[in-house]
Amino acid sequence: MPRLLICIISVFFLGSLEIEAQLDTVKNPEQFVFPEFSVGVVRLKSNEKVNLALNYNVVREKMVFNQNNQIFDMINYSLVDTVYIHERKFVPFEKVFYEVLVNGTASLFIQHKGNIKIPPKPAAYGGTSEVSSSNYIDNIQLATDVYRMKRDVEVIIEPDPVIWIRKDNKMYAVFNQKNLLKIFKDRKSEIRDFIEKNKVNAGNPGHLAGVVEFFNTLSQERIP
Repeated sequence: MPRLLICIISVFFLGSLEIEAQLDTVKNPEQFVFPEFSVGVVRLKSNEKVNLALNYNVVREKMVFNQNNQIFDMINYSLVDTVYIHERKFVPFEKVFYEVLVNGTASLFIQHKGNIKIPPKPAAYGGTSEVSSSNYIDNIQLATDVYRMKRDVEVIIEPDPVIWIRKDNKMYAVFNQKNLLKIFKDRKSEIRDFIEKNKVNAGNPGHLAGVVEFFNTLSQERIP
Protein backbone atom coordinates (compact mmCIF):
# COMPACT_ATOMS: atom_id res chain seq x y z
CA MET A 1 0.00 0.00 0.00
CA PRO A 2 1.39 3.43 -0.81
CA ARG A 3 2.56 5.28 2.29
CA LEU A 4 0.24 8.17 1.44
CA LEU A 5 -2.80 5.98 1.96
CA ILE A 6 -1.65 4.97 5.42
CA CYS A 7 -2.02 8.58 6.55
CA ILE A 8 -5.77 8.74 6.02
CA ILE A 9 -6.79 5.78 8.17
CA SER A 10 -5.99 4.83 11.71
CA VAL A 11 -5.00 1.21 11.09
CA PHE A 12 -2.85 -0.61 8.52
CA PHE A 13 -4.40 -3.00 6.04
CA LEU A 14 -2.53 -5.99 4.72
CA GLY A 15 -2.65 -7.00 1.07
CA SER A 16 -4.74 -5.37 -1.65
CA LEU A 17 -6.66 -2.13 -1.19
CA GLU A 18 -9.78 -4.04 -2.19
CA ILE A 19 -11.55 -5.27 0.93
CA GLU A 20 -14.38 -7.72 1.03
CA ALA A 21 -17.77 -6.06 0.67
CA GLN A 22 -19.71 -6.18 3.89
CA LEU A 23 -23.08 -4.90 5.03
CA ASP A 24 -22.87 -4.67 8.81
CA THR A 25 -26.02 -3.62 10.61
CA VAL A 26 -25.12 -1.20 13.37
CA LYS A 27 -26.59 -1.62 16.82
CA ASN A 28 -27.67 2.01 17.15
CA PRO A 29 -28.33 3.34 13.65
CA GLU A 30 -29.64 6.66 15.00
CA GLN A 31 -26.07 7.90 15.36
CA PHE A 32 -25.21 7.25 11.70
CA VAL A 33 -26.37 8.63 8.36
CA PHE A 34 -26.84 5.10 6.99
CA PRO A 35 -28.41 2.16 8.86
CA GLU A 36 -25.59 -0.11 7.65
CA PHE A 37 -21.89 0.05 6.95
CA SER A 38 -21.44 -0.55 3.24
CA VAL A 39 -18.46 -0.47 0.91
CA GLY A 40 -17.81 2.99 -0.48
CA VAL A 41 -14.93 4.70 -2.23
CA VAL A 42 -12.49 7.20 -0.75
CA ARG A 43 -10.91 9.20 -3.57
CA LEU A 44 -7.73 11.01 -2.60
CA LYS A 45 -6.47 14.27 -4.04
CA SER A 46 -3.74 12.17 -5.66
CA ASN A 47 -6.56 10.39 -7.59
CA GLU A 48 -5.80 7.13 -5.77
CA LYS A 49 -8.86 5.27 -4.48
CA VAL A 50 -9.50 3.14 -1.40
CA ASN A 51 -12.53 0.90 -0.85
CA LEU A 52 -13.78 0.79 2.75
CA ALA A 53 -16.92 -0.21 4.65
CA LEU A 54 -18.06 3.32 5.47
CA ASN A 55 -20.61 5.30 7.43
CA TYR A 56 -20.88 8.78 8.96
CA ASN A 57 -21.39 9.41 12.67
CA VAL A 58 -23.71 12.40 13.13
CA VAL A 59 -22.97 12.82 16.85
CA ARG A 60 -19.21 13.06 16.47
CA GLU A 61 -19.35 14.32 12.87
CA LYS A 62 -16.73 11.82 11.80
CA MET A 63 -16.36 9.67 8.70
CA VAL A 64 -15.89 6.16 10.08
CA PHE A 65 -15.13 2.73 8.67
CA ASN A 66 -15.63 -0.83 9.85
CA GLN A 67 -12.68 -3.22 9.76
CA ASN A 68 -12.73 -6.61 11.48
CA ASN A 69 -15.90 -5.64 13.38
CA GLN A 70 -14.26 -2.55 14.85
CA ILE A 71 -15.14 1.04 14.01
CA PHE A 72 -12.33 3.47 13.30
CA ASP A 73 -12.20 7.17 12.50
CA MET A 74 -10.83 8.31 9.19
CA ILE A 75 -8.09 10.85 9.84
CA ASN A 76 -6.15 13.49 7.92
CA TYR A 77 -9.05 14.80 5.85
CA SER A 78 -6.69 17.12 4.00
CA LEU A 79 -5.66 14.21 1.77
CA VAL A 80 -9.24 13.29 0.84
CA ASP A 81 -11.01 14.72 -2.20
CA THR A 82 -14.38 12.93 -2.12
CA VAL A 83 -16.08 10.01 -0.38
CA TYR A 84 -18.82 8.07 -2.20
CA ILE A 85 -21.39 6.00 -0.27
CA HIS A 86 -24.53 4.61 -1.96
CA GLU A 87 -24.08 7.02 -4.87
CA ARG A 88 -24.10 9.93 -2.42
CA LYS A 89 -21.11 12.25 -2.34
CA PHE A 90 -19.34 13.68 0.72
CA VAL A 91 -16.50 16.21 0.76
CA PRO A 92 -14.27 17.27 3.67
CA PHE A 93 -14.78 20.73 5.09
CA GLU A 94 -12.37 21.64 7.86
CA LYS A 95 -12.88 18.93 10.52
CA VAL A 96 -16.14 17.43 9.21
CA PHE A 97 -17.71 16.17 5.98
CA TYR A 98 -20.57 17.78 4.07
CA GLU A 99 -22.85 15.85 1.76
CA VAL A 100 -23.04 17.41 -1.71
CA LEU A 101 -26.58 17.76 -3.11
CA VAL A 102 -25.92 20.25 -5.92
CA ASN A 103 -22.62 21.28 -7.45
CA GLY A 104 -22.44 24.27 -9.77
CA THR A 105 -22.20 28.05 -9.83
CA ALA A 106 -24.03 27.77 -6.53
CA SER A 107 -23.71 24.52 -4.57
CA LEU A 108 -25.84 22.93 -1.87
CA PHE A 109 -24.54 20.91 1.07
CA ILE A 110 -25.86 19.18 4.19
CA GLN A 111 -23.84 19.09 7.38
CA HIS A 112 -25.19 15.99 9.11
CA LYS A 113 -25.35 16.54 12.87
CA GLY A 114 -27.12 14.98 15.82
CA ASN A 115 -27.55 15.99 19.45
CA ILE A 116 -27.58 13.71 22.47
CA LYS A 117 -30.49 14.32 24.78
CA ILE A 118 -31.72 12.77 28.00
CA PRO A 119 -35.40 11.88 27.49
CA PRO A 120 -38.03 13.27 29.86
CA LYS A 121 -39.27 11.21 32.76
CA PRO A 122 -42.56 9.36 32.16
CA ALA A 123 -45.60 11.41 33.10
CA ALA A 124 -48.76 10.13 34.69
CA TYR A 125 -50.91 7.56 32.87
CA GLY A 126 -47.99 6.33 30.77
CA GLY A 127 -47.36 9.62 28.97
CA THR A 128 -44.23 11.73 28.86
CA SER A 129 -43.60 15.34 29.73
CA GLU A 130 -42.13 15.95 26.28
CA VAL A 131 -42.85 14.36 22.91
CA SER A 132 -40.08 13.28 20.54
CA SER A 133 -40.02 11.09 17.45
CA SER A 134 -36.38 10.15 17.97
CA ASN A 135 -35.38 6.60 18.89
CA TYR A 136 -34.07 5.73 22.31
CA ILE A 137 -30.60 4.26 22.68
CA ASP A 138 -28.45 3.34 25.64
CA ASN A 139 -24.97 3.49 24.13
CA ILE A 140 -23.11 5.51 21.55
CA GLN A 141 -20.22 4.30 19.43
CA LEU A 142 -17.21 6.58 19.90
CA ALA A 143 -14.50 5.28 17.54
CA THR A 144 -13.26 2.02 19.06
CA ASP A 145 -15.04 2.65 22.38
CA VAL A 146 -18.70 2.57 23.31
CA TYR A 147 -19.95 5.36 25.53
CA ARG A 148 -22.68 4.17 27.84
CA MET A 149 -24.95 6.27 29.99
CA LYS A 150 -25.48 5.45 33.65
CA ARG A 151 -27.51 2.36 34.29
CA ASP A 152 -31.21 2.76 33.58
CA VAL A 153 -30.60 6.13 31.87
CA GLU A 154 -31.45 6.25 28.20
CA VAL A 155 -30.59 8.94 25.67
CA ILE A 156 -32.05 9.93 22.36
CA ILE A 157 -30.26 11.31 19.33
CA GLU A 158 -32.09 14.15 17.65
CA PRO A 159 -31.08 14.96 14.07
CA ASP A 160 -29.92 18.57 13.76
CA PRO A 161 -28.63 18.99 10.19
CA VAL A 162 -27.37 22.31 8.85
CA ILE A 163 -28.00 23.19 5.21
CA TRP A 164 -25.32 25.27 3.45
CA ILE A 165 -25.19 27.09 0.15
CA ARG A 166 -21.87 28.04 -1.40
CA LYS A 167 -22.10 31.05 -3.68
CA ASP A 168 -19.38 33.43 -4.87
CA ASN A 169 -16.87 31.36 -2.86
CA LYS A 170 -18.73 32.06 0.38
CA MET A 171 -20.67 29.65 2.59
CA TYR A 172 -24.13 30.60 3.84
CA ALA A 173 -26.24 28.63 6.32
CA VAL A 174 -29.91 28.42 5.30
CA PHE A 175 -32.36 29.17 8.11
CA ASN A 176 -35.53 30.38 6.44
CA GLN A 177 -36.97 31.85 3.26
CA LYS A 178 -35.92 35.39 4.19
CA ASN A 179 -32.25 34.57 4.48
CA LEU A 180 -32.50 32.32 1.39
CA LEU A 181 -33.59 35.35 -0.64
CA LYS A 182 -30.66 37.35 0.76
CA ILE A 183 -28.25 34.68 -0.46
CA PHE A 184 -29.66 35.07 -3.98
CA LYS A 185 -30.21 38.82 -3.77
CA ASP A 186 -28.77 39.34 -7.28
CA ARG A 187 -31.71 37.32 -8.69
CA LYS A 188 -34.13 37.92 -5.84
CA SER A 189 -37.23 38.51 -7.96
CA GLU A 190 -36.84 35.31 -10.00
CA ILE A 191 -35.99 33.24 -6.92
CA ARG A 192 -39.00 34.60 -5.02
CA ASP A 193 -41.29 33.72 -7.91
CA PHE A 194 -39.81 30.21 -8.06
CA ILE A 195 -40.29 29.75 -4.30
CA GLU A 196 -43.92 30.87 -4.43
CA LYS A 197 -44.77 28.86 -7.54
CA ASN A 198 -43.22 25.65 -6.19
CA LYS A 199 -44.23 26.19 -2.53
CA VAL A 200 -40.62 25.79 -1.42
CA ASN A 201 -39.97 24.86 2.21
CA ALA A 202 -36.61 26.36 3.20
CA GLY A 203 -36.05 23.49 5.63
CA ASN A 204 -36.45 20.80 2.98
CA PRO A 205 -33.13 19.86 1.28
CA GLY A 206 -34.95 18.53 -1.79
CA HIS A 207 -36.83 21.79 -2.23
CA LEU A 208 -33.64 23.80 -1.78
CA ALA A 209 -31.88 21.66 -4.38
CA GLY A 210 -34.52 22.82 -6.85
CA VAL A 211 -33.91 26.48 -5.91
CA VAL A 212 -30.14 26.16 -6.33
CA GLU A 213 -30.45 24.33 -9.64
CA PHE A 214 -32.87 27.03 -10.86
CA PHE A 215 -30.40 29.76 -9.87
CA ASN A 216 -27.65 27.95 -11.74
CA THR A 217 -29.75 28.01 -14.93
CA LEU A 218 -30.26 31.76 -14.43
CA SER A 219 -26.51 32.21 -14.04
CA GLN A 220 -25.90 30.45 -17.35
CA GLU A 221 -28.14 32.96 -19.08
CA ARG A 222 -25.53 35.62 -18.43
CA ILE A 223 -23.07 33.85 -20.68
CA PRO A 224 -23.32 35.27 -24.30
